[in-house]
Amino acid sequence: MRLPMKGDEVDMQELERMVEYCMQHGANYFDTAYMYVDGKSETAVGKVLKNYNRKDLIIADKSPAMYMKSKDDVRRIFEEQLKKCQTDYFDFYMVHNINKNTIDNYRNYDMFNQLMEFKKEGRVKYVGFSFHGTPDMLKEVAPEHPWDFAQLQINYLDWDVVKAKEQYDIVQSHNIPVTVMEPLRGGGLVNLSEKALAKLKEYYPDTTPAAFGLRWAASRKNVITVLSGMSNLQQVKENIQTFINYKDMDEKENLAAKEVAKVIQSQG
Repeated sequence: MRLPMKGDEVDMQELERMVEYCMQHGANYFDTAYMYVDGKSETAVGKVLKNYNRKDLIIADKSPAMYMKSKDDVRRIFEEQLKKCQTDYFDFYMVHNINKNTIDNYRNYDMFNQLMEFKKEGRVKYVGFSFHGTPDMLKEVAPEHPWDFAQLQINYLDWDVVKAKEQYDIVQSHNIPVTVMEPLRGGGLVNLSEKALAKLKEYYPDTTPAAFGLRWAASRKNVITVLSGMSNLQQVKENIQTFINYKDMDEKENLAAKEVAKVIQSQG
């Protein structure tokens, strides 16, 4: 979603360096989508990942519910995505962005059962959904089908602000594993205000806002992986370093996260 760019085009040399560093350090889950980077993400990811053994990769992509105009579009776009990503199958494939504007497409075009057909064909391993709706909507969607996973926006600010905890608890109650998106809120939890950063440093002077946010998200139970949009090699190195000798957050760290979130909220 946030690849290195040179003007309007993906910086393929930098992307190759980023992926190489990831693969050398055990970070092998690559998440893309049909519309990311103005439709260029899947093609760029495919060009780079074809240089690696497919069995060593975990590739996640999404069926764009917002673009569906007929039931046939689900398979047509799926075939297009496989070609762009230069792969025979996706490890994780999901209905993209279920919300008030897309839920009718998801249901009317029988998207879940079509994705399950891809799974039966051996071209998808796990079927899930990403979600940007309300908790009440999630209470309908989560038990509607036997989902393999759900992708949710989870970070220590949204835990209360946009009811992320409530959504997390809903999928937990249905034993649906979680992949985390927006753990740093699109960079918002990296570029903290002076006051919020001071509060974080008061508790943990040696941590970085990025490392703190990623560890907070990863510390939630039932989380499969934490996704982070990275646009240069330095961000890749810093994020991977966070998960070397990784430990879940303790009570004190969770309390610190609440205090930093309070500061952010107090500043609007």
